[in-house]
Amino acid sequence: MGVSQRRAGVGPVADKNGVMMFDYGDPLGVLYNPTVVAEYGLYYYDSYQRTGDLKARQNLINTANWLLDHAKEYRCPHGSCGRYSLWEYGFKWPWYGGIDPPYASALAQAEGVNVLMMAHEMLPWYHRYPAEARKAFGAFLVDYDDGGVASNEGNDSIFLQLLAKPGFPKTYVLNGHTNSLIFVWKYYQYTHDYRALIVFGKGINWLAIEDNLKKYDAGDWSYYDQLGNRAHGNYHQGHINQLARLYEITREPILKRYCDRFAACIR
Repeated sequence: MGVSQRRAGVGPVADKNGVMMFDYGDPLGVLYNPTVVAEYGLYYYDSYQRTGDLKARQNLINTANWLLDHAKEYRCPHGSCGRYSLWEYGFKWPWYGGIDPPYASALAQAEGVNVLMMAHEMLPWYHRYPAEARKAFGAFLVDYDDGGVASNEGNDSIFLQLLAKPGFPKTYVLNGHTNSLIFVWKYYQYTHDYRALIVFGKGINWLAIEDNLKKYDAGDWSYYDQLGNRAHGNYHQGHINQLARLYEITREPILKRYCDRFAACIR
């Protein structure tokens, strides 16, 4: 469905190339959200793998090309990580009191690099995909306050921020961190980029500190962030699923403990 065929209400809307936009309703309207773009790129890949649908394959490639065209390059402010790139949001985020563009997201970066690697699987001769994926992954090596998407939390730990903009208060959205870690791990499996293993390990280190996960325990439910917002049902279930997946990868006991605690809330 193209933008010209916009349906009533709020939800995803594909552009003429199959790249997924999102209809936010009034006053924002239909916009490209980098996380939504990447999520549907992942969906197209899975659809092609399951069914062999050539349209899904082409939509994946079109999504990867959108990511190539919309990556904005920056130079690491301290010179330690060279150049990196961000998929920036170009509209004001209406929640948390409003966040003016540009801003970025660890989840968009983590999903986006995977989309590029999946496109490279389809077109292994096109080396722009892995080159841009490597550059976009560099955003995880730049601190939030310097324009990256990861907060350096000390104790060899980092938090991957769902919303990242220097100067804006950090929200510490749990599913943004856990979901991003899962995609960082997938990127590592694709590429064996040692930087991904380091980022993943530091992100797990943050979760392994009991006082950190405890902040998301409401007793009878989970919190969405560290600002006291309770998670909606789908996000609460996401916490359970993501902690379970990270436990499968790491066998870190605290992940299973909180996975089970949150799961008990819905029994």
